[in-house]
Amino acid sequence: MHIKKIASVFSLSVMMALSACGSSGNVSIKNETATSVDQKIHDGVTTREEVRQMYGDPVATDFTDSGHEKWTYTFSNTQADAANFIPVYGDLRQGQHGTEKHLTIIFEGDKVWHHSMNSSAVKAKSGLF
Repeated sequence: MHIKKIASVFSLSVMMALSACGSSGNVSIKNETATSVDQKIHDGVTTREEVRQMYGDPVATDFTDSGHEKWTYTFSNTQADAANFIPVYGDLRQGQHGTEKHLTIIFEGDKVWHHSMNSSAVKAKSGLF
């Protein structure tokens, strides 16, 4: 009977740990940094098709005021705060923390005009406090 209890607690812990993490967005930039992107994309040289081959389709496309096409790639990787799992307190307050990455590429014709890659820490909270 004691072994069943330990197995149940272990299974519950594993399920909580797995459900505490999440990611979304374009996984092609998951491991990218500003330096690694700069080694792959060269302004005035890299073509639209080369970008598509490297990173796939963007999550969003837009146009600048001057008419240049802009592609945006995002990737977010978050995990639940440990306090979420405290009985009662976790029911009243939920939080997540992690990293969000953005790759923005602006084209002039068929070539990259400008590009930037940035990564920032993010936090999200909800609940009564």
